[in-house]
Amino acid sequence: MNDFFLAENRTYSVELDEDSSVELRQFLVGEIDKIEVFAYPIRKALKKDWVTEDLHVVIDNNQIAAVMLLKSLSTLTFEAASKIKDVAPDKFIEIFEMLLIVNKAYFEQDEVKKDNKKSDEQFSWFNSFQFLISKGHRHQDILNYSFGTFMEYLKAAQRNERNSLLSYGATIRFAYHADNKGYASYTKEMNKE
Repeated sequence: MNDFFLAENRTYSVELDEDSSVELRQFLVGEIDKIEVFAYPIRKALKKDWVTEDLHVVIDNNQIAAVMLLKSLSTLTFEAASKIKDVAPDKFIEIFEMLLIVNKAYFEQDEVKKDNKKSDEQFSWFNSFQFLISKGHRHQDILNYSFGTFMEYLKAAQRNERNSLLSYGATIRFAYHADNKGYASYTKEMNKE
């Protein structure tokens, strides 16, 4: 899925038969606590990488979670997803694999290692939200971002912060080593439109 798929929170359609299809969607940041209950055991079992053959085992070991994910992130009901799983397991795998791809940012993320209490504080949702808010995002907008969009904005904001710090550092170093005339020339050049 490309950047615009993430940014526009698009859906993806998988054909069930000639007359019907199932719509798969990305999950939103605001619903992560509801979705992660079912998604986390599957993510952990997949270990960031999967092929279709692996999905049979993962789904067999996490049947309720797999069906609940489809119920939560598609147009299928619990009953319809369960029926497809029982009657057409290959179609279920096809749909489920597409669900994983649509939500790739979640299922392929690295595990956060928490070594001590301080690292728990570093990786809070509030810190991530505050960081994005400091870059101009709004709380309610962040809640409505797909998880993939949230992660990409977070990475972009972190890159922007690092670049700003590098720029500030270069400016400070230049100012420290430049004479008055050199620094005046530098600031004049930086203020040009």
